[in-house]
Amino acid sequence: MRLEMLSLLNGRPPMFVQAIGEQLGCSEDVASKQLQLLADGDFLSQERKGRFLFYSGMESDRLGCLVLEESLRDGADLGSIMKSLTAFTHERRILIVRELAKGARVFEELCGATGISLDAMKRHLRKLEGRGFVERRDGCWHGIARKDRLGKDLLRIVLD
Repeated sequence: MRLEMLSLLNGRPPMFVQAIGEQLGCSEDVASKQLQLLADGDFLSQERKGRFLFYSGMESDRLGCLVLEESLRDGADLGSIMKSLTAFTHERRILIVRELAKGARVFEELCGATGISLDAMKRHLRKLEGRGFVERRDGCWHGIARKDRLGKDLLRIVLD
């Protein structure tokens, strides 16, 4: 329900609780409680006009919204989301993925092209592989084009 609320309010003028409940097919009480949780978490802005509370989406970056959407999905695997997000917390992993975007490389060639030591390269490739951003095939390392939205957006940010 919270995901639908965020989608409904994203990029639209403020709406009051009753209208949001009607749009989503739920009672005003249910809508009010869910909206308050989102507002308390700073995901929505809240403004009182007379006796009505109006809610609107917050201006935030696309990746932040995407992470929130993914985490609010029913059955979301938060561990998987965090693994994806931490794939590029080290500049060397960004360098590796950028190099592999140019084409497949054997291990030693990848080390030479990036200037990363053999031991460090092993560690970073293992982390990237575990997070689904690289794979080893036919003796070469390859970058993986992710199909999920979060993975695609992370790669777009890294490769831009």
